Amino acid sequence: MPVLSVPRGPLAQSIARLGAQAGVSIGLIDPVLARTHVPAIHGRITVGVAFDRLLKGLPARARRIDALSWRIERVSPAKVASPRPRPIPVRPPVAPPIDTGTIVVTASKRGTRLSQYPGTVAILDGAVLGRGGGPGSDALVARLPVLSQTALGPGRNKLFIRGIADSSFNGPSQATTGEYLGDVRLNYSAPDPDLRLIDIDRVEVLEGPQGTLYGAATLGGVVRIVPNAPALDRTQVIVNAGIAATAGGAGSGDGSVTLDLPIVRVAAGLRAVLYRAVDGGYIDDRARDLQDVNRTITRGGRATLRAKPGGWTIDLGVAYQAINSDDAQYATRDIGARARASRIAQPFDNDYALGSLSATRDIAGMTLRMAGGLVAQNLNARYDFTPAGAFAPVLFAQDNRIRLLSGETSLARQGRDGAGWIAGLSAFQNDERLTRGLGPVESPMRILGVRNEVANISAFFEWSRPIGERLLATVGARLDAAHLVGRPLNGGEGQGDEVRRNERKLLPTLALRWRTVGGDTLFLRYQEGFRAGGLSVSGSGTAAVQRFGGDGLKMLEAGGRFANLLGSGFDGAATLSYSHWEDIQADLVDAGGQPFTANIGTGRVIAAELRVDRRLGTGLRGEASLFLNRSRLTRPAAFLGAGEDPALPNIARAGGRAALILDRPIGGGKTLSGEAGVRYVGRSRLGIGPALGFRQGGYVDSRLSLRIGDTRRGFTIDVTNLANGRGNRFALGNPYDVAAGRQTVPLRPRTARIGFDARF
Repeated sequence: MPVLSVPRGPLAQSIARLGAQAGVSIGLIDPVLARTHVPAIHGRITVGVAFDRLLKGLPARARRIDALSWRIERVSPAKVASPRPRPIPVRPPVAPPIDTGTIVVTASKRGTRLSQYPGTVAILDGAVLGRGGGPGSDALVARLPVLSQTALGPGRNKLFIRGIADSSFNGPSQATTGEYLGDVRLNYSAPDPDLRLIDIDRVEVLEGPQGTLYGAATLGGVVRIVPNAPALDRTQVIVNAGIAATAGGAGSGDGSVTLDLPIVRVAAGLRAVLYRAVDGGYIDDRARDLQDVNRTITRGGRATLRAKPGGWTIDLGVAYQAINSDDAQYATRDIGARARASRIAQPFDNDYALGSLSATRDIAGMTLRMAGGLVAQNLNARYDFTPAGAFAPVLFAQDNRIRLLSGETSLARQGRDGAGWIAGLSAFQNDERLTRGLGPVESPMRILGVRNEVANISAFFEWSRPIGERLLATVGARLDAAHLVGRPLNGGEGQGDEVRRNERKLLPTLALRWRTVGGDTLFLRYQEGFRAGGLSVSGSGTAAVQRFGGDGLKMLEAGGRFANLLGSGFDGAATLSYSHWEDIQADLVDAGGQPFTANIGTGRVIAAELRVDRRLGTGLRGEASLFLNRSRLTRPAAFLGAGEDPALPNIARAGGRAALILDRPIGGGKTLSGEAGVRYVGRSRLGIGPALGFRQGGYVDSRLSLRIGDTRRGFTIDVTNLANGRGNRFALGNPYDVAAGRQTVPLRPRTARIGFDARF
């Protein structure tokens, strides 16, 4: 059963929170009932029991419409009856099954219930992720050991799932993790856009390659951010603000405003959010006699206009975010734990804009969905390239301009017994222009860059059918065709011959899901993923370009989700996976610090993960997770000189997290909620081979988050890095000095934030 936690308040607000947590739709049209205050509920209970508690003593009842929909109706007082006493079974033969039927995996693209999904998925509550000012992907990484990232800085990191990590550097290779906002792709050949998780309903993380349903650049999996939808029946304003202090660093602050504005009641409305955050710096630069140089300012917003004409649900959306970092966040060992010496500032900007349009309609028990988006992203980085002993500083500048146009149309049907199917067509075009400059700070000379264009079209299907009462089989495939064009750039203009290539891939999926007598779920799944190739600047210097080929990954996983394991009271999930990765494409640097992209060989990744949680008392539960990984480049490319233990980069062999989750009424309609967590990140390597095999990781991080208030307003306190540790998150900050092995990215020092939120 899901853990449901709904504070005391008006029935309308209580059922909204209940629906979000349980993944069901709840209708209520009676305005008097909507304003009636109902008691708080908390515990591992079914949706039906939750309604019994919420509506006890009210002239109302909850009527189930279908597997995912309920309606609350007014009844005459004579029909209101006290809940019948429930018989208490004596020594039941099996534990009660977990009620995963009410949790829907929307990233499956056909509304598959969790109990019927044959794979590993994590679903995170957006309200919890948004605490602390609405951080970005750091909030996901802090809660899921299976998720990891590089640490160059906000807006410039790579995100990895389940140990599928290619390299530590940024270049023209495609991402290994697909990221989506709703139904629209966010990235393809760019780092994680690191959107702030503000006004988010939930985040779903699908583990393992998702080539069949999502296509290229999803080797490790998919992160799907689901924003809160416009509320078409009420006007509301939500305000969040906070200030923070960092030990030995500069102050920080953040604020956001969310507006819900019905235009035509229950037929059209607008939801918009604006936000701004300042993360104070904590790195000192001794050469320039400056303190706290790495301040980052993030500002942005989203807006969704929803209309429901003639049975359609149409969403027109826009999103914008600008991340501006004054300087890099790395230190050097010979200068200090949180200090370095640079001749010039090394700022970074990530300007991200998205326009999207989606339309959904139910037709004869099927769901037709069409979605498309246009992304414009500009990334600008500056590095100190000054040789030792040089009189004047030297600048290396890298500008990346990316335009991504994507669209998809699908038709799906999902039955209550797990039977169902989806078929669709998708296409995208990605245009990336990488230009570079080298020389004096005021007037660097333009040097060789590259342009890569990818046009992709594909058709896919997935079909599930029950075999008997407990077995569900799923098969699927995607036929993908890509046309690639690469050309050198000098001064922003084409130079030299174009490189053209066509690639075709067939990506199958096979899966079995078994529902045990006790209600547990076991599954076996085979999936594939791939990335297309392209063109990059040669590692030989500034005068040549070279091709790199596409790569492909095959993964077999087996796992299960269980409730009350062996009568222990523990719920959870476990998975074991094996991946075979051919012709791995990776962004690298040569001995002089120049970036290039190449295929580094064939490898394999073996991973095991375990997640458990248990109720510890009224309003208190504990959860723990563990991720173990063993990766190896089994056939490294000859040019690497990989050494005797060529482990893939960035992924620790072990990582874990433990947390206590509190949500308890304290009287007066107030609730005390929050969490205290500790996370261990094991040791990993920056790159492959002895030249870049610098150690990183091997640290413990901890945090505390508390909120006291009701559904209308509350106060929060958040503390990160409680022990004020200085663990090395990453061994890279400037690629042109990385070979010396002196660079570190320390944990942000202990930071305490006090915040306020209000709903009007």
